[in-house]
Amino acid sequence: MEHLHTAVTCACCAALGLTLAESVIPLERFEKQIRLLLAILMMTVILTPLTKLDLSAFTANAAYAAESADDLTEIANAAQQSAVTESIIAALNRALASNGVNCEVIAVDVHIQPDGGICINEVTVRGNLLTGSVYLREWLGADTAITEGSDAACMN
Repeated sequence: MEHLHTAVTCACCAALGLTLAESVIPLERFEKQIRLLLAILMMTVILTPLTKLDLSAFTANAAYAAESADDLTEIANAAQQSAVTESIIAALNRALASNGVNCEVIAVDVHIQPDGGICINEVTVRGNLLTGSVYLREWLGADTAITEGSDAACMN
């Protein structure tokens, strides 16, 4: 705080001195050069005390930054997983309805792989399980588990 007080005091004194110097020195001949020198002098007077400030309190805590980054990554991954799951459920239900299948997908077990690929391990449906599973296995592959769900499963 002392350094900041010194910088402000120096700036005020320098401004007063420079104003007096401008009024005494004839500006017509060397106006640009004098203004440049006065600006350099003013910046030097202001910056000299500020260089002595202790700014260590303003450094970022590396541990906190790493925790925040991990938290943000987890939140982003959860949001991405949720969006992908909802999108897949909606797409599968549209496809089933367009094929006239009386079956509704109520849950999908989705895993997003590090390379960006999507792996669907299990699909939970209600309605006509037999016909729905035929279409779903054709679209998703034979290794995708298709289970029958109830109305209670839809709320989870």
